[in-house]
Amino acid sequence: MTVARKILSNTAAQIVGKGASAVLSLIGVKIITYYLGAGSYGNYSYVYEFFALFAIIADFGLFTIAVREMSNDEENIPKILGNVLSLRVIIGLITFIGIITAGFLVPSHQGTQIPYAIMIAATASLLGLTNGIITSVLQQKYKMQYDAIIKVIGKAIQIGYMFLVAFVFFTDNTHAGFYHLFWAGVISSAAMLVLSVIFVSKYTEIRFRIDKDLMKSLLKKAAPYGLALFLSNLYFRIDGVLIYNIKGATEVGLYSVAIRIREALALLPLFFMNAVLPTLTKFIKDKNESYKKVLQYTFDFQFMMSVPFLIGGFLLAIPVIYLVSTPEYVSRFAEGIYGSDVALQIILFSFVIGSINIIFNYTLIAIGKQSQLLWINGSCAIFNLIANLIFIPMYGFRGAAVATVASEFIVLCLVFFTVKRYLPFKISFNRTARTFVSALLMGLAVWAVERPIQNAMGSYGTLIVIMIGGAVYIASLFATKAITKDLIKMVVRR
Repeated sequence: MTVARKILSNTAAQIVGKGASAVLSLIGVKIITYYLGAGSYGNYSYVYEFFALFAIIADFGLFTIAVREMSNDEENIPKILGNVLSLRVIIGLITFIGIITAGFLVPSHQGTQIPYAIMIAATASLLGLTNGIITSVLQQKYKMQYDAIIKVIGKAIQIGYMFLVAFVFFTDNTHAGFYHLFWAGVISSAAMLVLSVIFVSKYTEIRFRIDKDLMKSLLKKAAPYGLALFLSNLYFRIDGVLIYNIKGATEVGLYSVAIRIREALALLPLFFMNAVLPTLTKFIKDKNESYKKVLQYTFDFQFMMSVPFLIGGFLLAIPVIYLVSTPEYVSRFAEGIYGSDVALQIILFSFVIGSINIIFNYTLIAIGKQSQLLWINGSCAIFNLIANLIFIPMYGFRGAAVATVASEFIVLCLVFFTVKRYLPFKISFNRTARTFVSALLMGLAVWAVERPIQNAMGSYGTLIVIMIGGAVYIASLFATKAITKDLIKMVVRR
């Protein structure tokens, strides 16, 4: 199979799998918001925000570095995998013990369910991070269809357990049910780990290894990117923690519905870049000028994939929030109450910008300059923290959402010009303009049909509107020649 087809098939498998997982995740949001209500859902979301704020340290950038190292040295995949696996578990245990301890010491957590929920979430996360390292082999081998299957099965198990908690076993006992919602993640992560071991064992041996020199080398390579990930995660997660402590659990609950949607979407560009990274790394290492085409196609794809979500999401924010939660989360402007729909409209701008950011983040990794992400993400983390402390007291989650968008834009500017310092390339905006026109035509179609369909079918009519919008967008991409038959043939041949 040719390079472009490998990337596309690998990405397609992930998109299909992630699409199914995203639908299941939104069903999960619907179940939890219905079961807990805005205040308790705020506590549920806060547990993950607090935990995730520091849990990224356990990742340490090891997944991305593992993919890169295995792409550069395919003969030693078992050795690299075994040592990365050992590092992941050691760092994970140390990190999570620290997070759990902190969870019990924070004054605002005293007398709440939060510390014990953090313990359960830590268990699920350690299993999930271990699973992630194992599936890096599937990424390197362009076999991510198996990873997609694993994730869908795992997510289905999690949502199924949540359904039983909310509607069968703990219907009238939300106190106990609250903990079981987190146990759903543990069961899901354990199932995915077992399945990953089964699939990956077909391609390489899986066992813990300790080679001190190799581990030291891997840590040295991963450390700059790992710290950069932490700083990036800091400016993306700190808002939820600050909202909880400044405005309370209900505001976190309203904000978190929008954030969960954004997180589900954000995995699409991430999966694509994970598929591109092995090829991009190889081309740059071999001084093959084809890396310029890879960057251009990647930019075109990321924009083409993200911009319809911005325009469609902006127009359909209220019905989408109705669909994935309850009326409690929708704005009531006559009463001066802003809901999750407003948060979604703002935060989707960060999704588009972030989809472009990740291209240049991964390019820095491909050229071995991931250390540059330290000062970039560090600068933006400081900006984001200051902006949140200024705007959250005045505007609540709306201020946090605007701060996130501004932070992403600053990162884009900094990382783009940093890559330009080390790697010659040009980005053409010809296809971008055509794509934007196609998205506007889609938006016009959505605006025209949304009200009649909603009146006839209620909130579930939103699904029909989304399908119509998607069909119009695809047709418009061909009509504006953002996508052509020749382009498709060329990509398939490459």
